[in-house]
Amino acid sequence: MSDFNYEELLDRAREKIPDKISNVERWTLPTPDIMIEGSNTFIRNFADVVSHMDRDLIHVFQFLLKELGTSGAIDGPRVHFKGRIPPKNIKQKFVNYVNAYIKCSQCNAPDTHFIKQDRTTLLKCQACGATRPVKL
Repeated sequence: MSDFNYEELLDRAREKIPDKISNVERWTLPTPDIMIEGSNTFIRNFADVVSHMDRDLIHVFQFLLKELGTSGAIDGPRVHFKGRIPPKNIKQKFVNYVNAYIKCSQCNAPDTHFIKQDRTTLLKCQACGATRPVKL
């Protein structure tokens, strides 16, 4: 047998993993294409961003309306909001949505989906099996 113990072998293996593999998240949110025109703010690739998130378009839109405190409408693949909203604020609201409705609170995996149990909606993780209630 070898003179190495398990922990030493594990440390050696971790050191040999390239940084570009070990530090890259396997799921990233696409950058919203935000445009301000007059007194309206548009997200031109809204449908693409939401489809990548694998969530309901209307749910994400209503979340953004509530968080931004404005009104708006869905125009095909894009949305527009009343008012000049800084792109930084919109991007932060997307991050808030991901943390609240996509990432698992236990393992941080994005492999989650909604399940209905009685009158409660739960976010169930496909990776670790954890569930937590969410408000829709």
